[in-house]
Amino acid sequence: MPGSRDLKLAVLPGDGIGPEITDATVAVLKAAARRTGLKLSIKQGLIGWKAYDKFKSTLPDVTLRILREHDGWIVGPTFAGEYPKDDPYRGHPNGYIRRQFGLFCNVRPVQAWPQLDPLIPDLDITVLRENTEGFYADRNLAWGYGEFKPTDDVALSLRVITAKACERFARFAFEYAAASGIGRLAVVHKRTALPQTEGLFIGAFERLNREYKKISVELVRIDTFSSLFPREPHRYKLVATTNLFGDILSDQASGLAGGVGVAPSLNAGLDHAMAQAVHGTAPDIAGKGKANPSALIFSTALLCRWFFLRTKNPACRETASVIERGVKKALEKGIMTPDLGGKASTASFAKAVVAIITDGL
Repeated sequence: MPGSRDLKLAVLPGDGIGPEITDATVAVLKAAARRTGLKLSIKQGLIGWKAYDKFKSTLPDVTLRILREHDGWIVGPTFAGEYPKDDPYRGHPNGYIRRQFGLFCNVRPVQAWPQLDPLIPDLDITVLRENTEGFYADRNLAWGYGEFKPTDDVALSLRVITAKACERFARFAFEYAAASGIGRLAVVHKRTALPQTEGLFIGAFERLNREYKKISVELVRIDTFSSLFPREPHRYKLVATTNLFGDILSDQASGLAGGVGVAPSLNAGLDHAMAQAVHGTAPDIAGKGKANPSALIFSTALLCRWFFLRTKNPACRETASVIERGVKKALEKGIMTPDLGGKASTASFAKAVVAIITDGL
């Protein structure tokens, strides 16, 4: 019944700083859940190097089984293409997860933080990125890469766009706009250079706009958007675009906001969603207690909101709000990890956020 489900999550720590920031994230999540009365069930699994060392696969069957048994996942960063060549997933386990479980939308809210010395102090934009197709070679074929070398000096890259994927992504974007109270949606494209594939993408938004008449849609070429955005950053509130463009634009937005250190991300589908920080594994600081867990913590708040949309359990939405307020208050108090100019360790930062949440925010 809606409103009565517990929150069942799988946690995959990943590589590099992954175990440190996932431990911190789970601690904050548990504190927030205790405050809101949300019942949690958490199962750990392996992905990346530790999984390969034990099972000779970066994404073993036991982990896939755990993922299938849980609707939501918290996943630490993993390497990309740096695993042994005999890995069954070609060193890209995340690409397989997105495709296999239909995580077709990457949600990237970007807000400026004063601690990051942002170029645009009040930046607030969300980029929705189609997540399963496009120019990403590890996602656009049933198996293997969408890149080919017919000869040593010729390389081809295959871009795949399907009407079905465009339709479900466009509907998600309209639903997201409606739920967020955002009345404007910018659809970023390059139809002038890619008329067939971008035509399918844009067509899905044009058709669905007849259903979502309260949402205004603006079609914007990628080059126009890239030029206007830094000069008119408040013109756009919500952006929907294809895979590669979305990857670039969301990082551009994060750069204007001060960096990706606290940038959250959610890979969402109809039945599953994965909280995963934007940043990488940072092996140079792994195990030193210097990693900033804020991005993964905020990503977990996004995951809680996704659960609220599915279950209508108000404790999920409130847990997300408690998590976000807890982290923001810690930063406002000057409790920061070294990347933000502070002295807090990963664990002590999490402990401070937990204390703030426990003491009543």
